[in-house]
Amino acid sequence: MSPRSNDIPASPQSRAGLRLPIDPRVAAAGLMLLGLEIRLAMWSYASSDVNRFLKPWYAFARDHGWHALSAAFTNYSPFYSYLLISVTAFDGHAPALLLIKGISFVFELATALLAYRFVLRATSSSNRALVALVACWLAPAVLYNGALWGQADSIWTFFIVLSVYLFSTARNGVVPFGGGFAVKAQGVFLGPFVLGMIVRQRRTVLWLAAVPLIYLAIAAPTVLAGRPLMEVLGVYLDQANTYHSLSKNAASLWILIPGVPYAVGVAIGLALAAAAGLGITVLIARAKRTDIEFNTLAACLSLQAMPFLLPKMHDRYFYAFEVLSIILACQNRRYLMVAMAAQTSAVLSYLAFDQGIQDGVPVAAAQNLLVGVFLLRSFLQPDLVSEPRPREVWGYVLLSAAMACLVPFCREPHPNFLAERAFLVVSALLLGHLGLALFRLTRRPADAQNYAVIVKPRPLATRAPRSASTGDQ
Repeated sequence: MSPRSNDIPASPQSRAGLRLPIDPRVAAAGLMLLGLEIRLAMWSYASSDVNRFLKPWYAFARDHGWHALSAAFTNYSPFYSYLLISVTAFDGHAPALLLIKGISFVFELATALLAYRFVLRATSSSNRALVALVACWLAPAVLYNGALWGQADSIWTFFIVLSVYLFSTARNGVVPFGGGFAVKAQGVFLGPFVLGMIVRQRRTVLWLAAVPLIYLAIAAPTVLAGRPLMEVLGVYLDQANTYHSLSKNAASLWILIPGVPYAVGVAIGLALAAAAGLGITVLIARAKRTDIEFNTLAACLSLQAMPFLLPKMHDRYFYAFEVLSIILACQNRRYLMVAMAAQTSAVLSYLAFDQGIQDGVPVAAAQNLLVGVFLLRSFLQPDLVSEPRPREVWGYVLLSAAMACLVPFCREPHPNFLAERAFLVVSALLLGHLGLALFRLTRRPADAQNYAVIVKPRPLATRAPRSASTGDQ
């Protein structure tokens, strides 16, 4: 195993952390208020999913109260039904759509606060922690998902990030992982990381039995209200059988290889994801590094690889990776381009559903392929990854801005032909730039001190092997 990159001493200038022109706490407070204002400005936007699903669900919950639990009035797990019924208590005091989106806002804020704690624990830098707080609150994918669409992905992502945080700090993160799975089935994307950490921390694999038990415990009020148990247990199976497409605007492998028959693609995708998940689990279990940055990187690899390889994925299923990649970039700026590409890919995928701009989805999928390979290489050879140069970062920002300027002219139903061609040209430049930035010739380990982590993370105490008489905590 290569020596830990975090053991390389940082320069005195880097130990000082980020230098901002004003008090970082004042700047962070202002930006957090700005994020709240943006959400309040966007609350009235209603996508087709809002009109088709969320508003009718809210109306049913408002009219029936807690008795609504006896019916399958949403196609989500019971946890979301509880939240939706709870916010109807404020009906009449705030618009219904604002109350619906308010559920996402609460968990977005909770995730941002958790990101602050996560980065502070990893780097001991309050400035970096504040950057993580603000970035997770203002990230384009987060605003698009919650403020615009009112989706619930921030809920399960909060529990997933909490699980990664606990495992990364030598604690047991199975319970929040089970909570994330009980909210949405996509929580299982963290499964390879969780299993690898259980083995590495020498915990009994029986802890995995807690995952279905947590789902049952959370679903118990719904069953007691009269909804059939088998119907409650079959929620995720019903979701999986709703659509028959290898990709629903997801920036996954299946966008890059169109024309694969549905049944064949499902079988191959499940096999690829299973093999990749097993490989990630084994690599984590055998890893010598135990620092927080390395654990966060491993979790990012799990959250990115699973939705990329699996079939039947939707555009929103990379959400947890998009958030955790911000935390990883704040721990070590060598991953800055990863976090930026994750946000760009998310927006390009969302635009396919929201604006009918399909040309951006293959671009997003190609970016995810580059990012996935980069994360794997970083995981296997951390000392061979160099820090992005300022001109590379600004080049990516400018190309992304150029794409954003072309988007209004490419939307359906009457896209401009020249704008579409320009969009494709800029997309090709963006992909080439990202690939060169991620995979340019890197310095050898002997020169790695020039690209060391900005702030040396706080060391973790090594977990001692359990005796036969000692139970799990």
